Amino acid sequence: MNHRGFYYYLNYLYKQSHGSYRTAEPFTIVNTDPQRIRYRAPRDIDRWKHVGEVRDGNWDYSSRTLEDSVKYRSVVDRFENGTPWKETDIYQETLERLENGETHWNGCRTVDDLERRIDHVERLYETIRKSGFKSQSELHSESVKSIVLSGAFDRSKTDVAVAVGRDGEFLFVDGNHRLAIAHVLGLEDMPVRVVVRHARWQNIREEITSADSKDELSDDAVRSLSHPDVRSVVDQNEF
Repeated sequence: MNHRGFYYYLNYLYKQSHGSYRTAEPFTIVNTDPQRIRYRAPRDIDRWKHVGEVRDGNWDYSSRTLEDSVKYRSVVDRFENGTPWKETDIYQETLERLENGETHWNGCRTVDDLERRIDHVERLYETIRKSGFKSQSELHSESVKSIVLSGAFDRSKTDVAVAVGRDGEFLFVDGNHRLAIAHVLGLEDMPVRVVVRHARWQNIREEITSADSKDELSDDAVRSLSHPDVRSVVDQNEF
């Protein structure tokens, strides 16, 4: 068993058992329109370490856009504007880091690594363009939980990760390349994994979960019934 994946899951179970966090099964994948994701979550949210957390406060008031990431900008520049990779910001930045003996862009240590990274992103684009966007569960024919707890768990092989703010807005956490590709291709549906939820949003989810009928819901809850993060609950309660 992969120790790191097992640690992430035990960490979630510990928080859940102590009542500090209230959440649904954290490895559930929801489908949403990628165009809804335009702002970035705080940098301190980790796609695995903080899985299943519910946070209060103003962390969801984000002014950081996707374009703040050199990875996102460069992928869009390449596939939307046809810019050669060698002229993109990520390529130039990675070359500079490599010359300084640093590791950059998903572990590149040499120019050969950089070229392999480019090939990988090119293949990823073509796969999504031809076959659509598939979740890791679909690709590996097993649940996300099973992937995390397996000996083959790899932090890099994960679905696009998001956080959900107080009003249900999606904030980007991880998966720059894939989200940028989804935007370039104009996709209207893609799988995402929710890492952190705002406490106010979680309260709405719990309200919907515990209600026996739509008439019992507050106005905020009624407005949220079509949200991807509560869709499974709505279907289960047959509102």
